[in-house]
Amino acid sequence: MYLMDNQKLYLTLLLFIKEGEEANFQAYEAQVLPLLSQYNGQLVYRVRPTADNFIQPAEELPYEIHLVSFDSRQDFDNYKQDEERKKHAPLFQQSIQKVLLIEGFAL
Repeated sequence: MYLMDNQKLYLTLLLFIKEGEEANFQAYEAQVLPLLSQYNGQLVYRVRPTADNFIQPAEELPYEIHLVSFDSRQDFDNYKQDEERKKHAPLFQQSIQKVLLIEGFAL
């Protein structure tokens, strides 16, 4: 199944932070999350799970899990190109070990 033109896009991000870089990650988030609404985006859930929240982990555990929605893929693409967002990229690069991005849509 593929995203139809008029379907809302959902993105699940599993964010893995470098040890000791939590403050830089949080500073980055404080700058870029407010920009979502300018691009028809919404932070639906932002979860900081603990180890006891995982029933059967097969890999390392993420620092945070985000579920974000955009009205369209174009809105998401525009958000990625936002100059204000790009300005804070050094904080992202300094703090992030890796991100797993899962795209989906409501059924």
